[in-house]
Amino acid sequence: MQMTPLDIGNKTFSKGIRGYLCGEVEKFLETVSQEFESAYTENFELREKTKGLEAEISHYRQIETTLQQTLILAQQTAEEVKKTAQHEAALMLREAELEKLSKVSETQLILEDIKEEIQGLSRKRDLLRTQLRSFLLAHLDLEKLQERNDDIA
Repeated sequence: MQMTPLDIGNKTFSKGIRGYLCGEVEKFLETVSQEFESAYTENFELREKTKGLEAEISHYRQIETTLQQTLILAQQTAEEVKKTAQHEAALMLREAELEKLSKVSETQLILEDIKEEIQGLSRKRDLLRTQLRSFLLAHLDLEKLQERNDDIA
């Protein structure tokens, strides 16, 4: 059975043969009642405070759990972003490499065309030189022949 300060204050004792000093017992009971009431009130307040603190702890534990979950999610997101960025970078490098190879091939084809054109122009130049030389030699021969004819005539 739980005792209250009121129970202590209202407690009466029967008197025996030798009896007791009523004033002392009543004064003692009053002191005990006041002390018990103070302890009872403090206990009640501490229980209420404990309930509040337990609720607060529960709240902070929920916040902690939420923060941990958020941190895990942020780490996972960061990893995914990092992997995606690495994948995109690898793709960009591959595309750049393919583009470079394409441009090198294209440049080599253009270079081959230019070399062929240069060779063709060199052949034309050589042919024109030969034709010009032949023309000049023929012209010289014709001049010499005409000089001889002029000398004879």
